[in-house]
Amino acid sequence: MIIAQGHSLEKQFGTTTLFKDVNFSIDSNARIGLVGPNGVGKTTLLKIMMGLEEATKGEFIVNRGIKVGYIAQENALSDDKSIWDEMNNVFAPLIAKSNKLIHLQEQIADHPENEELLKQYDQLQFDFEQAGGYTYQAEIKSILNGFKFPEATWTKQISSLSGGEKTRLAFVKLLLQKPPLLLLDEPTNYLDMDTLDWLESFLKTYPGAILVVSHDQYFLDHLATQIYELQFGKLTAFKGNYSAYQAERELRDRQQEAAYEKQQEEIKREEEFIQKNLMRASTTNRAQSRRKKLEKLERIDPPKHSSKVKIHFSSDHPSGKEVLILKDLTVGYPDKNMIENISFQVNKGDRVAIIGPNGIGKSTLLKTIMKQLTPKDGNIKYGASLDIGYYDQELQRLDPSQTVLDTIWNRHKTMPEREVRSILASFLFTAKDIDKTVGQLSGGQKARLTLTVLSLEHNNFLLMDEPTNHLDIEAKEVLEAALQDYDGTILFVSHDRYFINKLANKIVSVRNKHAKIYEGNYSYYFDEKAKEAAGLTPSQDAPEEAPVKENVSQQKLSYQQQKQRDSQKRKLERAVETAEKQISEYEQEIERIQTEMAKPEIATNFDKLGPLQEELSEIQSKLDQTNNDWEEAMLALDDFE
Repeated sequence: MIIAQGHSLEKQFGTTTLFKDVNFSIDSNARIGLVGPNGVGKTTLLKIMMGLEEATKGEFIVNRGIKVGYIAQENALSDDKSIWDEMNNVFAPLIAKSNKLIHLQEQIADHPENEELLKQYDQLQFDFEQAGGYTYQAEIKSILNGFKFPEATWTKQISSLSGGEKTRLAFVKLLLQKPPLLLLDEPTNYLDMDTLDWLESFLKTYPGAILVVSHDQYFLDHLATQIYELQFGKLTAFKGNYSAYQAERELRDRQQEAAYEKQQEEIKREEEFIQKNLMRASTTNRAQSRRKKLEKLERIDPPKHSSKVKIHFSSDHPSGKEVLILKDLTVGYPDKNMIENISFQVNKGDRVAIIGPNGIGKSTLLKTIMKQLTPKDGNIKYGASLDIGYYDQELQRLDPSQTVLDTIWNRHKTMPEREVRSILASFLFTAKDIDKTVGQLSGGQKARLTLTVLSLEHNNFLLMDEPTNHLDIEAKEVLEAALQDYDGTILFVSHDRYFINKLANKIVSVRNKHAKIYEGNYSYYFDEKAKEAAGLTPSQDAPEEAPVKENVSQQKLSYQQQKQRDSQKRKLERAVETAEKQISEYEQEIERIQTEMAKPEIATNFDKLGPLQEELSEIQSKLDQTNNDWEEAMLALDDFE
């Protein structure tokens, strides 16, 4: 059921149009991720939906009785109350019913024969139970614990909390209120990884609709079932999670680019014909006719998403096989140990992620490896032929008084200015940007400039401290791809789970001054943590036993067994043959649809392109399933060899 709709929404600031003709609808159980570069108007759109800002044109309509919850609106907390009392106040109507039930119990005790009182009590008790009267306190405790408010803090006055704690508590209060439409603006910015994992699980079963603005691809992948992209002043809807959106967007861009290039070729041919034949008496009419047709032609624009940051990392020479060995290392400061007795090894080609709560000592560890701090105990062994590059999350390696151009030029004095400008342009620095001083740059620009500097050093071992901070989604995607293609070794600190999952082959989890090593990416780490929480150990895991292949030729099978075996083999062979035929048909159908979608009259018409895209997605899904069926049948056939 649709509970809210946006109709022809437009927002202007002076002469600048932020977005226009924005139309969308929200179902009662929607899980929508709103994405787009910084500054396109995502937060503005949320504020219009909340009634905190007015649209220049259009309207946002919410069904009667639907309350809209917004974290920025719901952070009014009572400073004079304790955490528990403030959360308990959310359920004031239930508490009133509870008090009324107690009062009725007292009346019934005095008048046990009064059937009217008994009837009132039964109905009120039923209503109280249905409204969660016996479970709401457990719900408060669960969400407070999920947001890292342990029981020892529940009696604390809200006035004593930090700004970050108040923000988290406001989120707790909002979730307890359960508004039918929940609007979240960058909710992952102030939550640690454990809380994010908990929040994702909680929101999956949230009894209402959710629309979330986020740059956290992992969060969107695990929560969203629809993605709304706000970019270039338009809103485009995509089915599926973030990864599905990313794949479909890239497919659309390729199709639009193919259609654009094909149309450009046709335009060129037409223009050449017109130029050659316009002045000839015998062909001038045809040339004039073609010119009129060309003038009326609806031109296809090249895909706008193509203007991404272009990042490339490479090493001048390879390192040794062993890159870094930490043995019983303790790091910290004179008055405080941050991490104690940590041991692990980094080998050539590894991508090792260091994770853990803020302030636990992750950056201190990197600074110690970089020899900016002295180890307090233990030792560090560096590999042979090592060139170390360092990305500092505080971006302190940049001189704020230098211009962008000089930041590169002073490091590479023999590089021609034209080449320096070209490299900076590939990192999306405009002609105006490169004359700015570093101190005038935004956080995102400083991050891109630091990456530019690092890419030109050609180190074979990169230490990176929160490299995705300040980057928008598209820049993060390009960085992920560049580091995946990098021919060196990486040790990095990050809280970005999507980035870790894409890149890491080993995770160092730091908690309570100690570290534990997980040989895998974030998904592997998450699964292992779940096992640990369930009290399982590796010895208690029950992996499936690998099927033992028997050499049938050495077995004496009965006639009936052999007959049954031959029947199973023929059945599998038929399944393989059928799957191969089906795969060929699906591939031909996909090629046909893609050819149709590349036609100029289709590529620019989303009404026609949409159904074709849905058909393509459906057939691609069938193809994937058939490929899986084929593979399973082939593996089963191997057992008969």
